[in-house]
Amino acid sequence: MKDAIRFSPDLVSAPAEQIFYALTMFAYPSGIGLHCGHASIFTINDVIARYKRMQGYTVFNPVGFDAFGLPTENYAMQIGKPAYQATDDNIAKFVDQIKALNISFDRERVIDTSKPDYYKWTQRIFSKLYAAGLVYRSELRVNRCPSCQTVLANDQVVDGKCERCGTEVAQKKMPQWFIKITAYADRLINDLDLVDRPQETITTQRNWIGRSEGAEIDFVAIHEMHTKTITVFTTRPDTIYGVTAIVLAPENTIIDELLDGNHLEELDKYRQTTFAKTPVQRQQELKEKS
Repeated sequence: MKDAIRFSPDLVSAPAEQIFYALTMFAYPSGIGLHCGHASIFTINDVIARYKRMQGYTVFNPVGFDAFGLPTENYAMQIGKPAYQATDDNIAKFVDQIKALNISFDRERVIDTSKPDYYKWTQRIFSKLYAAGLVYRSELRVNRCPSCQTVLANDQVVDGKCERCGTEVAQKKMPQWFIKITAYADRLINDLDLVDRPQETITTQRNWIGRSEGAEIDFVAIHEMHTKTITVFTTRPDTIYGVTAIVLAPENTIIDELLDGNHLEELDKYRQTTFAKTPVQRQQELKEKS
């Protein structure tokens, strides 16, 4: 059987309709070697790549390493090495294991996201988005692990704890960059009709984007000598005459303007309790609302 290093196709001379692009996840080199999850997903991708070669396709099957990030830096501090050295050592180990598994990656086209010849392109994309007004800086509450000193996605928080180290996760307001993907929400939904994917996948994507059509309505709160406008969104403006109360999220700064000083300490305690929960936990508390 061919060694994996030989699978480096000539993509220039191959007919475009006969080129097949097989792409698997880029492993995080923040550990000493591959785990069974890597081997599983690499094998599945490799089966498809080899099958397409047998059908006569020129297969482009690159391998890469998602090498940036605080998990890598934390690992480097644990073993007492500079982050770049730990990353290079781990990648070398990963490559040896990939060879042992005989995965048919094109190892002449290796992507390492920590190298300037890669991240110069992400920097260029960011600068283009910034020039087009599609990125902005703002503050938002995020899941933060105080031990790993990094932000976690909701699915990385298990029972309120960091899945990596088990430390209690807290909600923290942090400045960060945002990309205005919502500017393309309508286009993304409409173009799902053009995608050749299973209907279940299309429905999931459509619900995830979650277009809602309704109206924004202004309510005026009168407090002492001044008023405050609270804008709400509803998909049922016809029910407006049945409104009996408006509930504000604890992080809404309008609350600070409407409450008098006697309740600020109570408000702060309530906020701390709320911010200790993830957004998913807050949404799942269906039985009792505080």
